[in-house]
Amino acid sequence: MTKRIAILAALVAVAVTLAGCGFKPPVQWNEAEERERVAEALGKWVTGIEGYDVDAMAGDAVLAAGFKLIIQEGSARPYEKNAAKLMEELLADRDNQLRFRKALDEGGAGYELEFDVDWVITKIDRSSATVAGEFGVWETIEGGLGGDVDGHIVDGWWNSDNGLITISLVRTPNAWKMISMTIVFNPVVGPAAAARSLSGLVGLGIGKLPSML
Repeated sequence: MTKRIAILAALVAVAVTLAGCGFKPPVQWNEAEERERVAEALGKWVTGIEGYDVDAMAGDAVLAAGFKLIIQEGSARPYEKNAAKLMEELLADRDNQLRFRKALDEGGAGYELEFDVDWVITKIDRSSATVAGEFGVWETIEGGLGGDVDGHIVDGWWNSDNGLITISLVRTPNAWKMISMTIVFNPVVGPAAAARSLSGLVGLGIGKLPSML
């Protein structure tokens, strides 16, 4: 028994020494599985945008430390914001956004937003990934859109924005988190341009009707 205790003590001592030297167990890597995890993270983020779930859009489980957002319309000068600023803006508009999403008989507008994007993973390795995709923003309200909304409307849905989004992610033990995001909106004209001045500077700049109507 004494001999077994001595062997165990020796093994513990070696483990402590290795830990002190920065030894870490090997990180398993399966690219197919990690691609699925990236796709799952992006899917939850998109769902967060459509339902205006602030935590799903910009919570600590989604954004990595040092996150930076860049928003640009066409060739106009881009503007940046960090995670704290993004969260501040999203929270400030949350009551209005959630109220707008309620049905008419509940005091809302029956607002719905769909964020359609075709993601392509352009890079992935053990520590980071980059995804990009062309996107379209579609919006509608209960009862249909009025005559003050012009542009591309299909089956009552207004195609209010289009553009390109690029996201860089870092791999953490529990999740893929976003470290940077660039959203480039195509230039817009007419009522949509006026709405852009209201919605484009707030949060992610996606969704015009809550500011326009």
